Amino acid sequence: SRQGWAREREREREEALRGCPELTMKRASTSAQTSSKTAGSMNGGLARIAARCTSRAPRGWCVSRRQTVMMSAANAPDSDSKKGPGSVGALKVVQTLERTVERVGSKQFSLSFATRPAKKQRVVILGTGWGAARLAKELDMGSYDLTIVSPRNHMVFTPLLASTTVGTLDFRSVAVSIRSLQPALGLEPNHFYTAKAKAVDPEAQTVTCVSDDGGEFEVQYDKLAIATGAQGSTFNIPGVEEYALPLRDVADASAIKDKLIKNIAKSQIPGTQEAERRRLLNFVIVGGGPTGVEFAGELSNLVKEDLARAVPQVSCSVRITLIEARDILGSFNPDLRLYASRILSKSGVEIVKAQVKEVKETSVVLSDGSEIEHGLLVWSTGVGPTPFITSLPFGKSQDGRLAVDEFQRVEDMEGNAVENVYSLGDCACNTLNPLPTTAQVAEQQGKWLSKHINDQCQPQEEEPEPFKYTHLGQMSAMTTGSAVTDLGGGSGTPQLSFSGFLSWLSWRAVYLTKLGSFQNKLYVLLNWSTSQMMGRDLSRW
Repeated sequence: SRQGWAREREREREEALRGCPELTMKRASTSAQTSSKTAGSMNGGLARIAARCTSRAPRGWCVSRRQTVMMSAANAPDSDSKKGPGSVGALKVVQTLERTVERVGSKQFSLSFATRPAKKQRVVILGTGWGAARLAKELDMGSYDLTIVSPRNHMVFTPLLASTTVGTLDFRSVAVSIRSLQPALGLEPNHFYTAKAKAVDPEAQTVTCVSDDGGEFEVQYDKLAIATGAQGSTFNIPGVEEYALPLRDVADASAIKDKLIKNIAKSQIPGTQEAERRRLLNFVIVGGGPTGVEFAGELSNLVKEDLARAVPQVSCSVRITLIEARDILGSFNPDLRLYASRILSKSGVEIVKAQVKEVKETSVVLSDGSEIEHGLLVWSTGVGPTPFITSLPFGKSQDGRLAVDEFQRVEDMEGNAVENVYSLGDCACNTLNPLPTTAQVAEQQGKWLSKHINDQCQPQEEEPEPFKYTHLGQMSAMTTGSAVTDLGGGSGTPQLSFSGFLSWLSWRAVYLTKLGSFQNKLYVLLNWSTSQMMGRDLSRW
């Protein structure tokens, strides 16, 4: 019966109290006979908990007071009830347990309680380029939550991008998954959003983003790193956006390869006019930097090593033209520039020193009025700010990039640093010490910023060191077995320059080791081997 069950709970409580003489109970004046089932259950549970606590306590602990008060709910008595007022209602148990710690010999015992960890700050990174990827990779995930917003879910290894345009490497070989660089992105509460950043509100600390389907959403941040990169600069030359192809992303490389293979196929169609056939096989590159030079060299390798064997009637009609207003590889040692020009000329690349005035659908108009026909035009002449960077409410440098201080913090319109908002890579510029828009600069900034943010979670005895760029050198490959290398050259660092086959081996070895994951390194090794033994892949999907 219910009364028998309540008496059994009462006996258990009395036995527990007798086993612990230090405990004293101040009972309520309510009768055990009018106690409900709930009251008995809760009293018995409290007694058992108290008994366990004191029986397991170290010697020297003394429970000085335990007070239990049972209060019936303030319900009006039910006239139909046979059990009387107070028999139905909730019981509130108030328990106070005080423990005093006594020193026993040379030992002292203390009681500690587990506490809920504090909420971590959220770092939001915009972009997945060199700087953003390095920052995400080395961020302390034990101290921060991470959100990355980018239209692509991978980092592009740009030094090897030119090799994908002619089938030397597969596209996946140069695309390093951002999740492989930071595996914690697959765990809550970290997120990766395939979207573009639209606006930043530094007051509300939010970023407005737009997904592929046009939907807008906001992301809250505690610290923000803007690393959205730059876009190819057209210098407002008419026709560039309509008829030229950039080479900055895997999608660009895919489009170039597709048009290259299509033109080769069209040139073999019966009935094609000879003039049209020659135009289709005239490949023009504008820009003599490392990207333009490496793409010209890859095209030359394709013609000499693959087309000459597979379709010799096509290879003898291919024309490769490299247009540059100044010397090619202008940032390299003068001797290396001459070496690169000589190697490319021997490989069938025509170097034209001129400026482009206009781009037409089938030709390029130079500053002297002459025209060069093209079947494929690749534009690689530098970078400029994106519309997103231009729209942000922060200070800008003369070339339109975000102005930052020595700690990579963006500056407002008055030149003051904006706390917790950083920028790095091609979209950032320290107006007092401008740096080139290269992958090397962006990677070093990402590495420094990750350490800077990680250190903010630890007590610092010294002032943080500002970012300092160290120029490690530069490399560029031309044809198979030929490359140029400039090592060092930074402040206080001697410069070492060499070229030829040793430089080509060094170029491959350095970039192979700098690939972000073992999977990509294996892909590149296999691609290099199969291309050398079985030729390049010229499949068109």
